[in-house]
Amino acid sequence: MKKIRILFLLMLFATLSSMALHKFYVSVNQVEFVPKKKALEITSRIFIDDIDFALEKKYGKKLYLGTSKESPESLDFLKKYFKEKFSIKVNGQQKEIILLGKEVEDNVLICYFTVKEIEKVTSLEIKDTVLMEIYDQQHIFHTTILGDKKSLLLTTGNTQGLLNY
Repeated sequence: MKKIRILFLLMLFATLSSMALHKFYVSVNQVEFVPKKKALEITSRIFIDDIDFALEKKYGKKLYLGTSKESPESLDFLKKYFKEKFSIKVNGQQKEIILLGKEVEDNVLICYFTVKEIEKVTSLEIKDTVLMEIYDQQHIFHTTILGDKKSLLLTTGNTQGLLNY
């Protein structure tokens, strides 16, 4: 009887503990203006299992990002997904974001983007709905424009923001 009571208490504790845990969904993004290149360089860090799940759900194909089984067309699916979910206006003008490549570091997918043909930056308007169709996602943007550092937090309830320089 005592063993049953202990087992019950352990199961109750495990159940209550798991209910209290909530996974945190966040990406961290760096945006830097490089005047010599006349470009914005963007680095985005996002949990690999979250983006892999989102791509599978959207396109119906498991891509196995960052594994030896990674699908050869994973970069094409990432480009398509980001094009739909991530946009930037520079000085009020919509700009094309180009996904240059990706790499994996532990459980994080690091994506490298560029926005070309930028003479100067007086404002950045960023819209990011990546993963928001699935999770209560947050996107943190740290920007550096000619030494002026600003940050922006985008959430499921606030998917776009404007920074003036």
